[in-house]
Amino acid sequence: MAERLTRKERNAMTRQSLLGAAALLFARDGYASTSVGAIAAQAGFTKGAFYANFPSKAAIYLEVFETTGRASLDRLIEGIEAAPDRAAIEALLVDWAGSRRDGGLWPLTLLEFARLAEREGASVEDLRVVLRRHWALLGTVVLRRIPADTDADTLGALLHEIAYAPAMTFAGQPDAADLMRLFLKGFARDGESRR
Repeated sequence: MAERLTRKERNAMTRQSLLGAAALLFARDGYASTSVGAIAAQAGFTKGAFYANFPSKAAIYLEVFETTGRASLDRLIEGIEAAPDRAAIEALLVDWAGSRRDGGLWPLTLLEFARLAEREGASVEDLRVVLRRHWALLGTVVLRRIPADTDADTLGALLHEIAYAPAMTFAGQPDAADLMRLFLKGFARDGESRR
């Protein structure tokens, strides 16, 4: 006989369903075009269930942005830490940048969120905090493996900007992998000239 879920377990499942629906819709349709009603409907709930779990569309966006970005970053970092040499690390960074195109409209959602945040009672500063945390993490890990004359925040920001540049979602060629390759070629020469 199946056990009945507790209220706390049901609430957690509802919250996860809403987060999954929001991630899908933000990536597919963007921030501006995704409504609270659409998120609730995609998850199979009402707007009331949405508001019982999140105070606003901005709040769910920030949580989804943090967890989605962090999951991608954690996979990349795991690969960098296990990589046998610099060439393998560079290949991982190029593949990571190239795969961002398949992630949907996330880069454009940043611009939409920044444009609409104040109007929706949110703060762009909350988004900055998430971005800076991700930049610092990636930059720190790369600099541990490939020493260079820069700080972790700047390197992490540059790597993220190459991979997630909004134009890369629709421009075609060059793509983010091409740009990452070009940067790493110069980064390699810069590191070698300091030895």
